[in-house]
Amino acid sequence: MASRPGTALLPALLLIGCYTPPDSPPALRSGTLEETALVLQVVDAGTGGPISDADMTVRYLVREPILFDASGVAQVSSREPYEISHPVGDPNLVLEVRLEADSYHRLDTVLSVGRGQSAGPLTVRLSRRLDQIVSTSTVPASGPAAPEPARVDYGPMNAGNRAFEQEAWLEATEAYQGMAAPNDDMSDYGRAYLEAKVRQGTAHINRSEYGRALEIFEEVVELEEPGSEPFLRLAQTQCAVGRVEEGRGTLASLGRARSRMLPEEQSNVSAMIAYQRGVCTQSEFDRAQTTRERVRFGAQAIQELNAFTEGARAMSPVPPEVYNAVQDAERRVADIQRRIAGGS
Repeated sequence: MASRPGTALLPALLLIGCYTPPDSPPALRSGTLEETALVLQVVDAGTGGPISDADMTVRYLVREPILFDASGVAQVSSREPYEISHPVGDPNLVLEVRLEADSYHRLDTVLSVGRGQSAGPLTVRLSRRLDQIVSTSTVPASGPAAPEPARVDYGPMNAGNRAFEQEAWLEATEAYQGMAAPNDDMSDYGRAYLEAKVRQGTAHINRSEYGRALEIFEEVVELEEPGSEPFLRLAQTQCAVGRVEEGRGTLASLGRARSRMLPEEQSNVSAMIAYQRGVCTQSEFDRAQTTRERVRFGAQAIQELNAFTEGARAMSPVPPEVYNAVQDAERRVADIQRRIAGGS
């Protein structure tokens, strides 16, 4: 049964601790210093409950304002919400963060919050490492023993995930190819399989293998409660292979599904839809045959990407996936402008 975009939260990262940087010279501050904070809570992506590891390692680096040159590392409890704060004179506090827990995949990302604001608590979902074959059995209180579930081999999935984290795209795609489909989409293996399939498709995109990526994302959106990311990726690949109207239709259907999402996800998805619309229009610019078409699609793509960037920068905090999309959108606008001016 085809499913609709669900309410899966987009991945983020937990950061805790309290660090007060040394004062910077008043002449170098761009505004009045205001205490700025991020509060986050970590959960297991599969269960929605606390992660199995009681402790985790948190690392961070203040990217903006660069004058702080602040960083930190701490071993902390994973059971309660935590906060990191700084007095900020610049418009935003931007943090590079990393979370490490023995039983979970390491996450690296960027978080941002506007000066003087306190964001959160933000729910953070970590994906468990599944390095061993899972096998359990259940014996009821009375009657015959229940059948033991079939063994599930996580080997290809784990190999693909390791290669993906190392940006070894070819190795990742080859490893993921060996994954077995789940019997139950909502089981622990089923949710891990969904995440791995999204990574598999993304690895193909990074190799410019859009046809194969399209096949994968068409499969993923048919899984139960796939979340929003597969639909965003599906639209991206549809536009990349020239099926622009289908891509825009996928984005429109995801937009209509926002009302069923959690409030914190709605704004993230809205921003990413705006970004992908601009990317779709850029694909039309790339295929334009006449000067008139190039100018029209180029101007439209620039307008859509700039509108996305303006709206994204007004978000507080700026989610990591949106932050990365802003950087990409700015590069795309510069590329389009260069190509129009140079006639190439």
